[in-house]
Amino acid sequence: MPLPSPRSILPIALSLAFLAGAGCRDVAHPVAGRPPAADFVLAAGDSSYWVTSDHGTVRMRGAPLELARVDGRFYELYVEDDDRSFEDAVLVGQRVYRRDLVSGDSLLVYEDTIVPRLARQYARLHPDDVRVQPEDDTNDDPLWRATATVDLTDVHGPFLTYSLHVDVERDDASPWHASRRGVIDLSTGHPASLARVAAGDLAPIRKRRALALTATLDSVRSGGDRIDRARTAALLSSYRLEPDGFGLTLVDGEPAVSYALAGAGSGEAGHLLELPPIRIGEPAWWAQVAPTLPVGSADGRRDVWRHGRYEVVARYESGEDVARLFLRDSTSREWLVGQVPAPALRIFWLDQPKADSTARRALARAFDESALYDEAARTASRRSRPAQPIVRLVSGRDAHHHRASPSRHKA
Repeated sequence: MPLPSPRSILPIALSLAFLAGAGCRDVAHPVAGRPPAADFVLAAGDSSYWVTSDHGTVRMRGAPLELARVDGRFYELYVEDDDRSFEDAVLVGQRVYRRDLVSGDSLLVYEDTIVPRLARQYARLHPDDVRVQPEDDTNDDPLWRATATVDLTDVHGPFLTYSLHVDVERDDASPWHASRRGVIDLSTGHPASLARVAAGDLAPIRKRRALALTATLDSVRSGGDRIDRARTAALLSSYRLEPDGFGLTLVDGEPAVSYALAGAGSGEAGHLLELPPIRIGEPAWWAQVAPTLPVGSADGRRDVWRHGRYEVVARYESGEDVARLFLRDSTSREWLVGQVPAPALRIFWLDQPKADSTARRALARAFDESALYDEAARTASRRSRPAQPIVRLVSGRDAHHHRASPSRHKA
């Protein structure tokens, strides 16, 4: 089995380091007075941190969980390998599941279709080869190798943005890649359309999308010398705009869709071609999402969540990948909670409105079970946040029932 790449080892190491420090501890407070009562779950990096403050004591525990809250219910989001390998072919796709923390049931919300299609094709072309079993060793020199990577990019209320990248190497063809982006409606387990996520008339959004597409393509075509432009023209022919090929993002704290042209082919043709984000107004679902998001400072060094009689503050130091988390009361006194990975993303409030006992028990069970996940499991919810060049590589529906902690994809 190949070793994990340095790109995948770093997030795992950082997550383990933070979780080891924030497993479950009481925090001493040099500030005079009692910290405000608080109860919330913070999403930061690829993990979740449960913070409670009562009777003058603040506790924080971390877990490698990617959580979503939809219609008042908590779900864990995770990725599983879909291994369809043969003795002479390594073929591994990926699937995304939504696990209900109360019932323990998981629903398949997205699966790669490219690797399964290649597996069927390989079986037809190589009828004498046999499928391998999970305990079998991986072939180091296969005839075919196809691997899919699904990154859970972000969650906004009921909507999960993901990116898919597939690498294919065959003995009878040139290397080939494919990438796409999309949004899953976690309330249904189906792809989310523009009409589902946007507010009001869609015509202005489509018009701005068309203008952004033209401007981006013109910008790419005009770059470089004549030879480069000829190569670029051939490259652009491999891209396509999919109606649902967008993700959800924020522009100045407001929701926006970020389209990316899906690419397929060799070399850079397998990357995503980014378009500028387009604001979509404030749909009905945004009213529940806005309170979970912070207000950032102008210099980007502080995020603040205002909630009832207290505030949560995340402070970032230049050049560091951590945030120092504080509780602030109505008189602006602050108490240090601890450190979490940067950036701190969203908060699920458990005190106002107050989470019921069923939801709290389910959360506690999920945090306890996460301690049993192996190191490979901790990569399940890993998110990728690359920079924003014009062309970039960004590395569902049946029910699946289980009561124990779900297995996660292999490292």
